[in-house]
Amino acid sequence: MISYRWCDELPVDDRDEVLALVRRAAEYDAEAGFSAIDPRDLDARPSEGERVWHLPIRARRDLSVRPDVPWVVVAYLRLAVDVDGLGAVQFVVDPDYRSRGIATLLVEELGLDTTGDGGWAGTGARTLRAWSYGSHPAAGRLTTRFQVPAVRRQWTLLRHLSGPWAEPLDPVATEATLSEPVPVAAVAADMAEVAAATAMPARHRDSLSRADDSGLAITASLGGVPAGYVRLDPALHEHEELRAARLGALVVSDRASGRGLGSALLVRALVALRDAGAQIALMRIDPDDERAVRMCRLLSFEQDEAHACYQVGSIGRETNDDLCQVLTGSPAAGSVL
Repeated sequence: MISYRWCDELPVDDRDEVLALVRRAAEYDAEAGFSAIDPRDLDARPSEGERVWHLPIRARRDLSVRPDVPWVVVAYLRLAVDVDGLGAVQFVVDPDYRSRGIATLLVEELGLDTTGDGGWAGTGARTLRAWSYGSHPAAGRLTTRFQVPAVRRQWTLLRHLSGPWAEPLDPVATEATLSEPVPVAAVAADMAEVAAATAMPARHRDSLSRADDSGLAITASLGGVPAGYVRLDPALHEHEELRAARLGALVVSDRASGRGLGSALLVRALVALRDAGAQIALMRIDPDDERAVRMCRLLSFEQDEAHACYQVGSIGRETNDDLCQVLTGSPAAGSVL
């Protein structure tokens, strides 16, 4: 038996338990690369036109049936619904309560109908989307059981920077001027100018603008005009017993596209991560982006993980791909070349 109640702001007691759960799950899942909820999302203010719902799920400790056993938070769901009724779902189960039917029971009780009055479970969501990073087996079982299709996929690519499998990182010739790595906040205006000079959907551009300003960026300019950038985070973490660092969004303006600028930026970023002590670099791309896949293969990246975006309900065909891109959940996802 589980207990839950939707709220637009977490009560203090629930927030403390949910925060502990989110942190515990993120640490538990870090090495496997599974989806994680950023603790900052618990208190994040909704974007304009967006509504955020929180759903702490409680059960008696150890799933006891005894009435004297206290209730504890065993799972948490966050739902952000935009003006079009698209709901971005984030969901996590406490590691101690996994494989015990919590998620299945929740879906059975809430259902997956998004067509009724008020949308899904009265939240206003007409479409639900959720990313499962790292091919989590529980996500596979759940989506198979309830026949929830995957509508988009991503790959995590890995590139060795040192050791016996590392290929040389020769600079790529380019007519553009590349900067040194600088804090993202220092070049935010240049990055926004580059994004505005691409044909990417407005929703995707907005998602880049809402990304936090952590990490570093390398920018490129042509004739003094911003023409591209790549984000990178030199903070080291362990991946397959190696020191790893991450690459983020790689964006090149339309007028600079096709000149090798993406490769030049990427190599410069890889060198920066190697110099920061990383043995491998990780980045996410859209496997349907043939140019990005080809560029990464030529730079000795290899596929490491696969991720899927699952969807319930439908939205207008003309915005379907755009919305998938927005809901990647991280500025590290995807390249625009």
